[in-house]
Amino acid sequence: MDLDLFWALLDESACVTSDQSERAAWLVSRLSLLPASDICGFETLLSASRGRVNTFSHWHAAYVLCDGLCSADRFFAFQSWLIGLGRPVLASVASCPDALADVPAVRILLAVGAESWPDAAWPMWEELSGVARQAFFTATGRSLDNALAILGHVPVTDAGPFGGEVWDLDSPVEAAVRLPRLWELSGGVEEAA
Repeated sequence: MDLDLFWALLDESACVTSDQSERAAWLVSRLSLLPASDICGFETLLSASRGRVNTFSHWHAAYVLCDGLCSADRFFAFQSWLIGLGRPVLASVASCPDALADVPAVRILLAVGAESWPDAAWPMWEELSGVARQAFFTATGRSLDNALAILGHVPVTDAGPFGGEVWDLDSPVEAAVRLPRLWELSGGVEEAA
């Protein structure tokens, strides 16, 4: 599977479904019709995409967006949600975590406030991480993880920011300095005043 097909599938899934569960089911059904090598490729590209936003800075951005309710498990689901927003959004946020402030879905969420989000509105998409596994099993009756191991690929199964500086995620000063636009949108400026 090439990168263009990977993103085309994600984009089409967003256009033809009404929620994340439907979207995941649609992806499973489409992927299961492809050759096993393409399903492996989808998982490999998903892991690579996730790796682009698997830093402490990105975790901090998710933490600010989610009003502090962003454990490692939730950060993993947040990465999937971010990928689900599409290639341009992922590229922008991957290069600058504070670019999350420019994402229309984020602006809407922050305007409402995390305390008012219904469960379905949280910026997380847990089901995406299992799409390729389900599709591979449907198509072959075998385990995707075993196939990937034979190919020498270890899929990413949880968030774990690697290396670099670590700071206090609860510090308003750190948020204001490192994520100024996102922090301001989140109402942090008023909180700090």
